[in-house]
Amino acid sequence: MIRDETLCSFSDWVRPTSEEVVEAMDELNYTLQEWADLIGVKLATISRWRTGKVKIPYAEWATICYLTGLGDIWEREDSIKKIQNKATKAKKYFISYSQKMKKREEDIFSDGFV
Repeated sequence: MIRDETLCSFSDWVRPTSEEVVEAMDELNYTLQEWADLIGVKLATISRWRTGKVKIPYAEWATICYLTGLGDIWEREDSIKKIQNKATKAKKYFISYSQKMKKREEDIFSDGFV
């Protein structure tokens, strides 16, 4: 079973085991050579990932996840960044608006309208 923590953005990513790499790749009936061609690596590299002799890099794992339907794990990171950017903009707007309202209130009180 592929662990959820292997299917997340790079900052939170836990590298999959060789068993998880095999399980993901076996989702599709591709030969190892077809996988190598799809990902753009040598056949020996695919074999090393599957046996655990070499740890799979994030970009290649993300590509396998996308191709096998396990998810677009890059998109998850992009979504988080978009949410953070929107929150930052909203916070800046709120602070700016609050400062303007405070200034307006001070102006009203200093002019003796109240």
